[in-house]
Formats: sequence, structure tokens, C-alpha cells
Amino acid sequence: MVQNNNNQEVENMLGKKSIIELTPIIIKKKEKSDKICYFFDTDEYCSPFDTNMGYDAGFDVVIPYCKIRADHVVKLVQDAMFSRKVGAPTVFFIGGSDVEECDKIAENVINALVPPFEVPIIIDPRGSHTTAAAIVAKTIKSIKRHGHQGLKGKNVIVLGGTGPVGQISALIASKHNANVIITSRREGYVKDLAKLLTSKAGKGANKILGAAANSEDDHYEIIKDADIIWSVGKAGVQMVSKEVMEKLSPNKVVVDINLVPPYGVEGMDPSMNNTEFYPGIYGIGALDIGKLKYNVEKEIFKEAALTRGKKNFDYNIAFDIATELLLK
Repeated sequence: MVQNNNNQEVENMLGKKSIIELTPIIIKKKEKSDKICYFFDTDEYCSPFDTNMGYDAGFDVVIPYCKIRADHVVKLVQDAMFSRKVGAPTVFFIGGSDVEECDKIAENVINALVPPFEVPIIIDPRGSHTTAAAIVAKTIKSIKRHGHQGLKGKNVIVLGGTGPVGQISALIASKHNANVIITSRREGYVKDLAKLLTSKAGKGANKILGAAANSEDDHYEIIKDADIIWSVGKAGVQMVSKEVMEKLSPNKVVVDINLVPPYGVEGMDPSMNNTEFYPGIYGIGALDIGKLKYNVEKEIFKEAALTRGKKNFDYNIAFDIATELLLK
């Protein structure tokens, strides 16, 4: 009788419920690993641009290391690698203005990875790989509009080509069998660098030449027979004057990545997109290049975050992505 009364009290409080109905359902949540990007930068301060790109692309954490040298990275990579589960979303990003050191860092990072802990690597020293990819892809699209099929056999002059963007642009163009000349004020340095870049471009690529340019006359002599001119020198430095541009023959495409006046090529506007700005000469400005560069880097970060295992995101992949984006 006492038991029945107890049962009645329970029913009054909860209503008539079966044992199954009163049993809590436990949902086991899938364990989540944060997406981590380790940012190795050769410069004194890590680039806020690249850091922001990492977060905007979906990384949960971007960990910056500045003033990095190649002999620093093996221990850092292996500490990061062995402290995470196999398959955890980890990416190493290599940046900075020292292109040669970045190449060494990338090589050491690759060599430090061991199966099954291998992860993707993004190589983009000061945006040079993604910017160069954008320059070349936009140029090819432009010349195709004017009846040309590609860069093969075209004379490409890279003004201020000893910097990170100039070097990578020259590499991509030489691999597409263009006749490439990079310029600098320092004759010995630019010629030695051209030999090094030719070696990096590898079998099947065209030879890259170096030329000194210290005056308007020098620039005119170098670019007068060019099909394509890429102005990639320091911001705020004019490399080609209006007087030189007006002496040039038509059927040229000019790219200027300078967004700080005076622009690298006088008469250029940063918003130009295959715009005729001298008779028969078409310009592509810094804003147009920058928009594509931004989208290329964003896509690389997103793809790298989803990639498991070893994959090197360098200028080759950046160029493929740039081309795909333009086709869309």
C-alpha cells in the first residue's frame, strides 16, 4: 500500500512516463581540433596582412614567429608536429622580404616533416608568389584579348625585377617560355641574380637575362622592343616617364603594381584593367592586380586549411588558382 502511494506521487509529479521516456539521451560530440597556422617571417615584424588573411580564411589560431632563419625552424616544426594528433589541421606559412632565406626555410620545413605527421606549407615571401601569379595571369588574359595565345616568345621586361615580386614573376614567365629581362641599377648583381633565377626555373624554361638601368635612356633602350612591361620596383619611385612612353611603338601591355604616387609608369592609374593609356599600349594597375592577389591568397589559405598531408602551396599553385579565378 505504501509502495502504491509512492508510485502515485511520482506519477502526479511527472505524469505517466515509461522508464525509456525518462532516460536522458547522451549525445557524444565529435572532438574538434583547432586549425593552427604557424607563421615564419624573416623580417623584424610579422606581416599584419598575412596574419589577417590567415584568420579571415578560417584559421582558429595564427602563431607568428619573426626574425626567423633557416636554422631555427627544424625544432619549431617538430615541436608543433609531434604535439598534435595525426591529421590535425596544421599549416606552416613562410613569409618575409628575404626571398633567398625563405627558400632555405621552406626546404628545412619540408625536410623536418616525417610521416604520418606531414602537413601543408604555404610559401609566399612578402606576397611575392601570389602577387606574381596575379601579374602573369592578368597579363596573359590581356594579351589574349589582343589576339595572342600566351607568353611563349614574348619579350617581357621586369623593371625593378630584383625584388621578391620581380623574381617570382620572372620565374613564371621563363617557365612559359617568354624572353625575360630583369633590371636593376646594379649591373653585377642583376646579372648574377638572373643566372640564379634561370637555374631555379629549371629544364625547359627560357634563360633569364639581367640588365642595368640607371637613366631614362637606359630604360628606353631596354623596353623599346618589349611586348610586355612589368613595373615592380619600390613604392613611390617612377621608373618610366611620359616622354619615354610616348616614344614606344604600340602593341604592348604594361603592368604597374605601385599604389603610391608617383607611380612606376607615368600616366598609369591604379584602377586600370586592360585600359589603353597610350596609343596601342594597355595598362593594368595596382588595384586590379591587388584584387586578384588577395583572392588567390585567400583561396590558398582555405585550401591549405582543409588539406591533410604534404602539399607545397608555392607560386605554381598560386598561378593555377589565379588562372582559374579569372576563368570564372
